[in-house]
Amino acid sequence: NTIGWGQGAKVGSSFSNTKSIELDGVDDRVLLGSDFVASSEFTISFWMRPQAFGVNGAQYVIGQWGVNPNNIKLDQAGQIHFKIGGTNKIFSEAAQGGSNNLVLDVWQHILFIRDASNVIKCFRNGTSYGSPSGASNSNTLTYNSFGRVITNTFGFRGGLDEIAFWNSDQSSNVTAIYNSGVPSDLATLSPVSWWRCGDGDTSPTLTDNGSASNDGTMT
Repeated sequence: NTIGWGQGAKVGSSFSNTKSIELDGVDDRVLLGSDFVASSEFTISFWMRPQAFGVNGAQYVIGQWGVNPNNIKLDQAGQIHFKIGGTNKIFSEAAQGGSNNLVLDVWQHILFIRDASNVIKCFRNGTSYGSPSGASNSNTLTYNSFGRVITNTFGFRGGLDEIAFWNSDQSSNVTAIYNSGVPSDLATLSPVSWWRCGDGDTSPTLTDNGSASNDGTMT
């Protein structure tokens, strides 16, 4: 199978967002031309429409292809696993009363930030998800794939859109990036990498609209 274009998250008045990528959880993935590596501060932003939690072929959103020491895993509606440098950080929404749980088959925005004090925070739809978690500065983040992180057993099923990486702390821009649920133009925030996932792309290439020019290839 080949990853297909689907309808995107939202359409804004001045920013066209009409495409996304759909992954089948069987053999679909996007492999980047080179790794995104962050040994200190970073920010990760993406929109997703998951179709299952807690299933190997459906729950691994982003990761490091081949060796798997780094990934984002959707364990359940109220819990996201963020594995960095082989260390697993669990963000549990139960601590917040379960008021901001993930929802299947609905577009939602996810944001991860590591600040200068090596504290990792997670946000869903612009609101804190779970509790901040400390990380050693030796926990280097390395990503090079979307939708499949090791073999055909570990993947993601659903939609992904507007994926962006920064090697900086974008805490001051959480609200702006979420933009009240309407994906917006991230160019003014100077992401290292930013994949529009269909808008302006020609299959099988996902063009990196950030400064890294790190295009992805859909398989």
